[in-house]
This record gives sequence, C-alpha cells and structure tokens, in this order.
Amino acid sequence: MILPERLNYMTNPLIPNTFVPGTKAKAQEVNANFIALAEEIQGTQSNTKEQFEQLRSEIDEKMDYVAENYAQKNLVNTNSITNSVLEAPNGVALYDGQTITIQQGVKILIPNGRDINNKMNNLEYKTEEQISKTVTNLTDIDTAVFLDNTGNLEVIPQKYIFYKNSTPSTLVDNVHWYYISENKWYKYVSSESRWIETFSIPIANVTWNTSSTISDLTTTQPINLIKSSDLQDFYTLRGVLPKDLDYVVKRYRSGWNSYAIYKSGWVKQTGYCDAKGDAVANFYIPMQVPYAVTLARLTGASTTSDVSIWFRGDPTSTYIRVYSSATTGKMWCVEGLRENPEEI
Repeated sequence: MILPERLNYMTNPLIPNTFVPGTKAKAQEVNANFIALAEEIQGTQSNTKEQFEQLRSEIDEKMDYVAENYAQKNLVNTNSITNSVLEAPNGVALYDGQTITIQQGVKILIPNGRDINNKMNNLEYKTEEQISKTVTNLTDIDTAVFLDNTGNLEVIPQKYIFYKNSTPSTLVDNVHWYYISENKWYKYVSSESRWIETFSIPIANVTWNTSSTISDLTTTQPINLIKSSDLQDFYTLRGVLPKDLDYVVKRYRSGWNSYAIYKSGWVKQTGYCDAKGDAVANFYIPMQVPYAVTLARLTGASTTSDVSIWFRGDPTSTYIRVYSSATTGKMWCVEGLRENPEEI
C-alpha cells in the first residue's frame, strides 16, 4: 500500500496542516501552521489581558461596595465615634439674616445608646434636600443648631446644652442633655415634668446680633475616614516609611533630663549638673564612642563671673565628666548611636 504524500490523520484546531515523517512539506503550509499558532497565542494573550482587566474591575467594584455598604455601617456600632458629621459634599450649613439652611447630602451620626458590650450604638441620617429654619423670637446671642433623624432643626441657647453623667438642674423647655455614659441625647419637657430621648446632634454654633440676625455660623466639620481610593496611597506610604524614614521608638522626659531613641539606633539625650567643679553626667542610654557632645551654662546660673564648661578626661559609653566653676545651671547633650542598636 502506498501512503499518500500527506495524511491528515491528526486533528487539532491549532494546526491546519499535518505532515508524515519522510515526506516533503510545502513552505506555504508550514508557514500556515506557524501563523495559526502565532494567532492563537496572540489571541490567548489578548483574552488573558481582558480577563485580568475584568477581574481587576470586579475587585475594584467589590472594594467600593464594601467601603460604601459595610465600612460606614460599622460606624453605627463603634466605641470611638458619635455626635459626628460623616459627610457634607455641599458643605454643612449657610445663613442669611435670620435663616439657617442645612445643605443637601449632610450625613450625621446620632447617639442611640450602648450595646451589651458597652459599645456605642448610633443612627445615620442624611438630608435628601436643603432644610431651612427662620428664627424670629430668639433672645439669646449664643446658640447651637440641632438636626434630628427626621430632618427637623432646633436652635438651642448654649446655656441650655449639657454634656454630663448627672441630670442637669436647669429644668426648662428645650434643655438638651447628652448623657455621656448612656450615649443618648435628652431634652426636657416642662409641661410633662420629664426628660424625653431625642435623636439629634448639634451641627453648628450660631452667634446672633442684637437685631436678631445672624452674625456668625461655625459648623461641625466632617470626620476623615479612610476610603478605598486611599488604599494605593496607604500602600505606598507603608512601603516608604520603614525603608526611608527614621523615627522615634521610645521617648523619656523628666525635668531637664530626657532622651529619644530612634529606629536606627540613634540617640539624643540631655541632662543637668549643678555641682561646682568636677561633675559626672551619667547617661540613661549607653552610647557608642565617639559621640557628639554639647555643653552649656544656663543664663542666670550662680557664679561671680562668666565661666566655661569643659571635659575632664575621656568620655566613656556611660558617662562624661565635666568641670566648671559655675555653681548651678550646667547642661549637657550627647548625640550618636546607642551601644546596642540591635536591641531595638
């Protein structure tokens, strides 16, 4: 049986032409095979890139979702934040004459008690549109603006606002009391002779003219929370800090005496000698020799005339000996590497 010159007994979508050993192959068919393979590789690379871009997009989308829907929700059960403005994309408040306007998009965190673990619970409220209030019968110059979880505004005299763990003795209408240990706001209703809980927070201080128009309004500023868009900056900073910056890892100060130990092992320490003649200055931190030394006499130190301070003997790793005829006020400072920097 005579075999044909080519036999396509192998099927592979990547290879358009198959050749039998010992037979001649046409150049255009070999080239066609290479071209097909190259196109497939290129297509695979393109698909991989598209898949990677799609995966990265999905990750970014999920990170944004988590930041928007979970990170902020965690603030309603925290032990750190309450009575706060979370967001104010259009600013917090404006004023004109006797009118105060809270801007659209202001998001606040309202105290709502504590849980069984004593962590603060909170409510979130966001203004969907501008909210205005005009005040015409106010007699107090210094006031605060309260916003509650229904969008209602109250202007309360500063003298009627209390932050304490005991009940205020001032019992008149609209006294507002933040009960710190409970993490709750109350206001007094004189017609019922009782305190009722109110879900509101102060978001601005307002000063009024004697003509009952506003002269100044200072708003609470939104707190700064890390967002998913900050992560890249955070990772960059985390990579730079340990490698390129030196920083203090331990610090001590008592009167004239102090020291600061840096991550690299560098030490700055200072002290005070008040003995006349020879005086020994003992270090808090043993030093590598040599190190830099600065000596000085404080203004007003007890002596009959200006005197100098100088070394007496060679410095050691644990002390220096100085001499001066000044009775008091001799200062020393040493700077250099600590004796055992690897201990840090």
